Amino acid sequence: MAGGAKAQDGRAGEPKLSLSLHGGQMTTNGIDEVFYPNKTDFTDAYFGGVIFGYEVPLSDPRFAVGAEVQLNHHFGQDTFQELVLPVTIRYSPARPWPVMLDSFAFGLGLSHTTETPLLEVVKRGESQRTLVYFSLETAFSVGEGDDDIFFRLHHRSDGYGLFAADSGSNAFAVGWRHGF
Repeated sequence: MAGGAKAQDGRAGEPKLSLSLHGGQMTTNGIDEVFYPNKTDFTDAYFGGVIFGYEVPLSDPRFAVGAEVQLNHHFGQDTFQELVLPVTIRYSPARPWPVMLDSFAFGLGLSHTTETPLLEVVKRGESQRTLVYFSLETAFSVGEGDDDIFFRLHHRSDGYGLFAADSGSNAFAVGWRHGF
């Protein structure tokens, strides 16, 4: 009952800091087909990075809001750095099934790259350095502490026209997070 135990322990009402390491592989898929396993087209573009997180529980301890600072290095087909600044909301089920399930999270913010990503230009014909970012995450508890392993969709896009360039990209990432 890892998720439920965290919500019921003495730290349930306290803000939480976390440090994560994560890495992922880019796809050529659009958001409308990225979750179809038989259509997922991984490409020779990868990233690795570090995430600093801060979360504050809401009045219902199953929910928390927070913010992240991600610093990523992209390599393979293209080389550049990325700064991601999302606001997050996290749900931790009181009685998770399976019991290792810790939480689900959604993040929304901005992604800024040091260069215009070539993968986005090749796929969509254009792109730009700053785009909307969102993430979908599922986390699983590891051991008795505040460590978890997470799987995340890393998405950049024009936000349905919020930015001039009609562009975007998707990646699947896996990471390890330590809370303190």
